[in-house]
Amino acid sequence: MSPDFHRRFQHFKSSKRAIFSLCVIFFMLLASLCAEMITNSSPIVAKLNGKIIAPAYVDYEREQLGQEGAGIVDYRELKDQFEWAIWPPLKWDPLEIDSEQSEYLTSPNSLHLMGTDSAGRDVFARLLYGTRISFLFGIAFWLITYIVGIVIGLFTGFMGGNIDLYGQRLIEIFQSTPSFPLLLFIVSVVTPSPAVLALFLCLFGWTGIAQYMRLEALRNRNLTFTEAAVSLGAGRSRLLFTHILPNSLVPIITFSPTAVISGIYSLASLDLLGFGVPPPTPSWGELLDQARANYQVAWWLAVFPSFFLFTTILCLNFVGEAVRKAFDPRA
Repeated sequence: MSPDFHRRFQHFKSSKRAIFSLCVIFFMLLASLCAEMITNSSPIVAKLNGKIIAPAYVDYEREQLGQEGAGIVDYRELKDQFEWAIWPPLKWDPLEIDSEQSEYLTSPNSLHLMGTDSAGRDVFARLLYGTRISFLFGIAFWLITYIVGIVIGLFTGFMGGNIDLYGQRLIEIFQSTPSFPLLLFIVSVVTPSPAVLALFLCLFGWTGIAQYMRLEALRNRNLTFTEAAVSLGAGRSRLLFTHILPNSLVPIITFSPTAVISGIYSLASLDLLGFGVPPPTPSWGELLDQARANYQVAWWLAVFPSFFLFTTILCLNFVGEAVRKAFDPRA
């Protein structure tokens, strides 16, 4: 570990608020990745007819498990046939409708910790599985936009001349293109999915990072360490990837938490407006859309998704603030 990195890491650790926020983010991400082990209508692992099965992670046909007819396997019917089974602590699948409730919109109770939505599905299960989609979407948005933006910005800033000029015009074209009408066209032609939405947002999200990276490359290529590397015989590729790139990433890293926030917030906004992931995919924005339609009778549909979204954005902001201070050369 270099002394400079150690100094920055120690500065980051000195912020208790950032460390606590980072722990909250990791806990939410880990819980969402293990959602099948927390709330599910299927056992995590079980033994049936001498065979070990993992229904929480593998889809089985009904005839494979000795059930007749078509449709989804009801593992509760097989409960007495299992030699042994390990069930999640909560029994609700995010897509499962509780038909035993007298009405679909049910307030929080012992069966449904955060109530049910307008279709009778468990809100906590949908929030937990929606957390996974939100975090993975935000991380994918961050990675794709940064990779594209860093490559284009670094190359145009380093090369200069006509390449830099054409790169600037390309950025201006994407920045001036109205994205919302294009989104309406895409969702009318292609069924929206997290992958499609991530690619669409990344199509316009890389330009800001590209401009920052271009400026860093322009600045670093004229500094003393670059001239020294050239005088020692460093080739163009070595100069670019060994000297300019590492010294250009510091200000870019500080924007990373903000990029993840942007991805998560964009997905929630699109879901709220009805242009996000298709139903019945669980998502925070979809629950907020239900809250908007049922705000007079279902307060829990607004409170719990808003709390998840607010907590995530707040914690990522605290982490981002600490990262910026840690990388501040004046610190």
